[in-house]
Amino acid sequence: MENPIIATTLSGLFIKSEPWKQTHTIWFEDMAKKLNDPSINEWASKSNYFEGVSMVMERLYPDLSDEQRTTKARELFFDSVYQYIQENPQVKNQEVIDYFSSLKEKFRLALITTNTPEVVNKILSLTGLVSFFDIVESSKPHEKDDKGIVFDRFIKVYGKPVIYIGGDKKDSFDYCAKHNILCIFANLEGDEELNNVKTIHNLNELKGKIENL
Repeated sequence: MENPIIATTLSGLFIKSEPWKQTHTIWFEDMAKKLNDPSINEWASKSNYFEGVSMVMERLYPDLSDEQRTTKARELFFDSVYQYIQENPQVKNQEVIDYFSSLKEKFRLALITTNTPEVVNKILSLTGLVSFFDIVESSKPHEKDDKGIVFDRFIKVYGKPVIYIGGDKKDSFDYCAKHNILCIFANLEGDEELNNVKTIHNLNELKGKIENL
């Protein structure tokens, strides 16, 4: 019988969320300059920011299909995330990585991510995590930044994990609540609390939750 699965994210857990958050803001700043439209910067703080991405890409590349624009936008964004991690290796949370490594005799570790396969492989290689995860479920290049799509694909193949430990992406926890999956918000960076989501604030609290599985 196979070990139960602990599903996780990269951002905010094994790697600080800084690369994604900083790149996210910088992307909209760059697009605002390209289009000479300062209002584009407002999208960086919106939960439905991908609507802003779609609008920007449509203005920049009107001759491309929606799928082509989505693929191009994600390539630009994730290449920047990779570059940020490359230039700032301190964003790796080694203590958290070491703890999860100690769990691998009892659990399978799964990464569920909206990074694309090419980029997630580059990030895992860059951070020395290529063999760390037993399962990696990532987003297709043409798909929008929708964790639900990736979760659906994962569960269809592997079934539900015993727990999902995520960062500050609320849609992940909404999905877990809808599908009756135990979940924990790993708020290791002092982000704004999320309503109706069990939260831990440090590694010791996380250990306590996992030991009770």
